Amino acid sequence: MIKPEKKVSLKNYTTYKIGGDAEYFYQANTRQELMSAIQFALKEEMEINIIGGGSNVLISDKGVKGLTIKNNVKDINITNKEPNNFDIKKSFARYSQGEYMKFNDLEDDETKYEKILVEVQSGVNLTFFINQMINNGLTGIQYFSGIPGTIGGAVFNNIHGGTRIIGDLVYSAEVMDKEGNIIEVSPDFLKFGYDESILHTNQYFLISVKFVLFKGNQNIAKKIALEWTKRKKAVQPILPSAGSVFKNITEEERQAVGAPVNSSGWLIDQMGFKGFTIGGAKVYEKHANFIVNMGFAKQTDVSEIIEKIQESALEKYKLELIPEIIFKGEK
Repeated sequence: MIKPEKKVSLKNYTTYKIGGDAEYFYQANTRQELMSAIQFALKEEMEINIIGGGSNVLISDKGVKGLTIKNNVKDINITNKEPNNFDIKKSFARYSQGEYMKFNDLEDDETKYEKILVEVQSGVNLTFFINQMINNGLTGIQYFSGIPGTIGGAVFNNIHGGTRIIGDLVYSAEVMDKEGNIIEVSPDFLKFGYDESILHTNQYFLISVKFVLFKGNQNIAKKIALEWTKRKKAVQPILPSAGSVFKNITEEERQAVGAPVNSSGWLIDQMGFKGFTIGGAKVYEKHANFIVNMGFAKQTDVSEIIEKIQESALEKYKLELIPEIIFKGEK
C-alpha cells in the first residue's frame, strides 16, 4: 500500500511556480507505483490529479483536494517491431507562418522510411525522449522539441509542434479505467482533438504509449530539433510560465476576423495586452500568448488576466478564446 504525504506545496512541482498545497501527495517512480497510487485513490474515492513536468497547468492558490501523483516513471522500450495496418495521417495543427515562428524549412517527409514501434512510459521527459530517439536513429518526434513536460502531458493535451500533432504518431496506449483495470486502447478511443483528448474527462489515466516512429535521417532530425528549440527560445520567456495560455483559433475564426495567422498571440497583441500586469503576473512582451510569473504572482493574478483577455476578445472580435492551460484545484 502506498503512503502519501499530507499538505505538500505544489508550487515547485510546476513550471509556473504558483499554487497551494496538495491535500495528499505521492511520487511514483515505477510503473507499479503509478498504478498502485491510482488504484489506491480510486478505492478511497479521492480526486486524482497526475502531474509530470508540471507545465501547462495552473494550480489554485487554495490547493488541490484528493491525491496528487507526481509521475516519475521513465522507461523506454524500442521494440524493433513494425506496426500493423497503420497509416500516417496529418491533422491540422492551427499553426500558420507568422511573426512569432517560421518553420517551413523544418520539414522532412518521413513516410518513405521504415516504421518502428517504441513503447514509452507516461512519466518520461519529452525532451529526453526526443534526444534518445534521435541518438538511436529514430525520427518523427523531433518536431516537438522545445516543448516542456512529459509524454503523459503531451498525449493528454495532444500537443502540436509546427504543423505536427503528436496524436498522429500514437499507435496505442495503456490506460487505467475508473475500476482500476489496465486496458490497451486505440487512437480512435483516445478521441484526439486540437489540444485535447478523452483523458481530459478524468475517466481514464495514461500509463504508457506506443508511438510509430521512423528509421529516418538522423542528421536532418537532429537539425530540426536543435533549430526548433532555438527558435522557440528566441520568443518564449525565461521567467516562469505554463506555456501558451490560449488555444490558437480555428481557420474559420481566422478568416472571420481577418487575422493573417491562427495565432491567439497575434490577437492578444492587437488588443494591446503586451506588458499588461495584474499583481505579479504579466503578459509577455515578446509573445502575447504567454503570461509570466514575475516572482510573486498568485493564481488569481493569472486568472484575472485570462478573464480580461477573454472579455476583450469577445467585445472586439466576437471570439471566445479558450485556455490551453489546465486549471487544477479549488476555485
